[in-house]
Amino acid sequence: MRAPWFLILFTTPIIHSASSFGQFTTTKSRLPSPFHQIKEIAIDAKRNNFSTAARILFSDLRGGGNENEGNSECVGSAAPEKDSNKGNESWGISLSLFITYLTVMAAKCALPSTLAILSSTNSGLIHQSTKLSRDDVISRLLALSTLSIAAGKIFLGPVIDSLGGIKSLQITLLALFMCLGSIGIAQMCPTLSSLALYIIIVDFGFSSCWAACVKTIREYTEEKRWSKEIGRLAMAARLGNAISFAFFAWLLQWASSRTPANVVTSGVDTSWRWVYRASGAIQLIPLAMLTHFGRKGRDDLAIQKEVKSNKAEQTTTRSSPMVSLSILRRQARKPEFWLHLLSRTITMVLVSFLLFIPTFMTQCYEMSTSSAARVGSVFALGCLASVSTLAAKTYPSSDSARMQSQSSFQSNNDQSLTPIYKRKACFMAMFLALSTGCLSAQMLFLNSIIDLSSTLGSMLMFLWGFSLAIPFYLPSSMFSLKRGGKEGAATIADAFDVSGFGLLAVFNGFVARVIGVKGDLNSMLLHRKQAWIPVFSLMLGGSIVAMLSLFSAVWLEGKRDFKSTN
Repeated sequence: MRAPWFLILFTTPIIHSASSFGQFTTTKSRLPSPFHQIKEIAIDAKRNNFSTAARILFSDLRGGGNENEGNSECVGSAAPEKDSNKGNESWGISLSLFITYLTVMAAKCALPSTLAILSSTNSGLIHQSTKLSRDDVISRLLALSTLSIAAGKIFLGPVIDSLGGIKSLQITLLALFMCLGSIGIAQMCPTLSSLALYIIIVDFGFSSCWAACVKTIREYTEEKRWSKEIGRLAMAARLGNAISFAFFAWLLQWASSRTPANVVTSGVDTSWRWVYRASGAIQLIPLAMLTHFGRKGRDDLAIQKEVKSNKAEQTTTRSSPMVSLSILRRQARKPEFWLHLLSRTITMVLVSFLLFIPTFMTQCYEMSTSSAARVGSVFALGCLASVSTLAAKTYPSSDSARMQSQSSFQSNNDQSLTPIYKRKACFMAMFLALSTGCLSAQMLFLNSIIDLSSTLGSMLMFLWGFSLAIPFYLPSSMFSLKRGGKEGAATIADAFDVSGFGLLAVFNGFVARVIGVKGDLNSMLLHRKQAWIPVFSLMLGGSIVAMLSLFSAVWLEGKRDFKSTN
C-alpha cells in the first residue's frame, strides 16, 4: 500500500491549489492548508484508516473546504449527522465512478498494446481461415470492434436508462472480467476467431460505460457538482490510458522473462495473455466498490422517498425504453441538440487523432519511434491538465453558477452581471479557437511556410490536447444530464456518440491511407508532409465548425434555461 498513498501525498497540494483557484465565496473562513491535510492523510493511512484518508482527498477534488459550511442555521445534531452521511455516500460514488472508468479505459488499451504480437505467427493463436491471412483477420477484427461500439451506442442507451447506471456498470464490469479473463486462458481462447468474438463482446460492453457513468451521476449527485464529476471522469480516462500503456509494457517484459525454456525454444510467445488476465482482474475492484457504495446509495434514496411519500418520484427513477426514446425525440426538435451533436462528433474525431500522433511526428518531424510515442503522452497530458484545473471553472453547472451569481450580486448591487451561459459559450469558443490556432500552425509547417522544430511541434500537441478536452467532454454531457433527466440522460449521451463513431471510422480509414506513404527519409520528407495536408485541412475546417456550433449550442441552451427561470 505504500506506493498509492505516496502518490496521494504527492498530489494533494496540487489538487488543493487547483480546487482553491478562482473559488467564489462570501465568507472569510480559512481552508486547511495542503500541508495540514497531508499530515491528516499520513496519520490516517498509518493507522490503516484508509476510508478517512480517501475522503479527505476527494473533498479536495470536489473543491475543498467543509461540505457543511454555510449550514450554521441547523439546530441540533440531526442535521449535521444527515449531511455527514450524505457526504460519505457522495465521495463513495465519486470514487467508484473514477476507478470504474480508469480500469475500463485501461483495459481498452490491452488490444493496441498486444496487436503486434497477435498479428505474428508465434502468438500461439491458431489461424483456421484459408481465404484470409492473419493480417486480414486482424484488420477485420478492428473494423468489427468499431462497429460493435457503434451498435452499443445505438441500442444500449434506453436499456441503461431503464436498468439504472450502477446496475448497468455492474453487468458491464462482470462481462469484461469474464471475456478478458477468458482471452488470458489458452484453453478458452485458442484461435483468432475466438479472440475476435471476445473482443467484439468487450467493445460492445465498453460502449455503455460513459452513458452508464453519466446516468449514475444524474441519479446520485446534485446538479451543482455535475461539471466536476464529468471532469473527473475525463481525468480517469486519460490516466487510464497513460498508466495502462506503461504498465502493460512492463508486464509483457516481465512475462517474457518468466516464460519456460521449452516454450521459448518452440518459438511461441504467450506473454501477451498476461495483459488480458490483468485487464480482466482489475475490473473486480470497481465492481466491488459499486456494489458496496451503490447499495448504500439506494438505501438512502429509499429513505428519502419514504419520508417524502411521493409515489410519482419513485416511478421516475427507472424508466422504460419508450419513455427514454420519447425524451430523445422531444429534445431532437430543438436546434441546440443538433448543434451539440455536431460539435461532439467533430471533437471526437479531433481527440481520437491521438492514435496517429506518433506516426505523424515520425513522418513529418523525423523523430524516433520512442520519442514520437512520448508526444502522444504529451497530448494526453494536455487533456488531463485542462480537465483537472479548469473544468468546473469554465463550464460550471447551472446550480453552482446561480449560487455564484447571487453571491456576486449581493456584493455588487449596482453592477450588472453577465449571464453565466454567455461566459460559458465564450470559454468554449476560446478553447476551440486555440485548437484552430494549433492546427493552423501545423498547416503552415506542412506547407513549408514556417519551420518548426520537434520541440515546438510537441508543444503544439500539448496545447492542442489542452484546448480539446473540455469542449469534448463537458458541454454535451451536461446537456444530457440536464435535458435527459433521470429517464433519458444515457439515451441522449449515446445518441451524441453514434454519429461520432461513424465519422471516426471513415476518418481513420482516410488517415490509414496517408500513413501508407513511404519513401527515403531525406528525399521523400516533402512528399510525406504534403500527404498529411488533406488530413489537417479537414481537421482545421472541422475545428472552425465545432467552434461555431458549440458556441451557438451553449448560447441557445443557456438562453432557453435563463428565460424559463426568470
